[in-house]
Amino acid sequence: MIKFFRNIRQNLLSEGKTGKYFKYAIGEIILVVIGILIALQINNWNEKRKENIVEVELIDVLITDLKSKKTEFLSDLAIGKLIIKNSDISINHWENTSEIDTLNLKFLLKFLGEDEWFFEVNSPIYSTISGSGLWKQLPDSLNKQIDEIYRGQFGRIKSAFVKQSEYALNTKLTFLTTNRLLTLDKSTSEIQQIVSEKDEEFIKQIELFKSGVIRLTSNFKTTIPAIEKLIENLEYYKKNK
Repeated sequence: MIKFFRNIRQNLLSEGKTGKYFKYAIGEIILVVIGILIALQINNWNEKRKENIVEVELIDVLITDLKSKKTEFLSDLAIGKLIIKNSDISINHWENTSEIDTLNLKFLLKFLGEDEWFFEVNSPIYSTISGSGLWKQLPDSLNKQIDEIYRGQFGRIKSAFVKQSEYALNTKLTFLTTNRLLTLDKSTSEIQQIVSEKDEEFIKQIELFKSGVIRLTSNFKTTIPAIEKLIENLEYYKKNK
């Protein structure tokens, strides 16, 4: 192609058609400029397409992370509801009969001494997105939603888990260990006899423990629908990009 244009220029010069030569040269320059602009436009389009692919991939990873957190919270919520239910049964039984209920005794003692409540609030996915160009591209409403869930609601859940662990450790040291209830390898009747000697303290421990679980479940109940709404908005944004 270059040889073809060179031949045309040489023919025009050899024929002494200088005016036509300059017109042709200008036209050739314009064609080159247009070619460069088209190439730049294609390159920009390719770069934008690559950025969109990366953006969609990040959004998909974020959605996967949120779905994982939702599943975890649903499981924790179910456990929390069970603890509250069994706590109420034992408390009501004691208030009505002045006796320690054996039905949920081992179940409650196990959780009273569970000091490994844990939730990892730091998400590598959130850190990656908040530190990337995607954060600037997302609408402010989505940014606020993501920030509120990962820093706000997840932070409150983390705090509630920490408080629950601290309380369980204190219960283990001050009640379970001193009353030989750290291990539950005894029969239910033996455990009931031990607890009956400290029944008021035991009920107090259950009530305090239950209050912490109520705080946790309350956080789960508000966070789960917030996660669902954010996932819905992210899916909508991805679909309509």
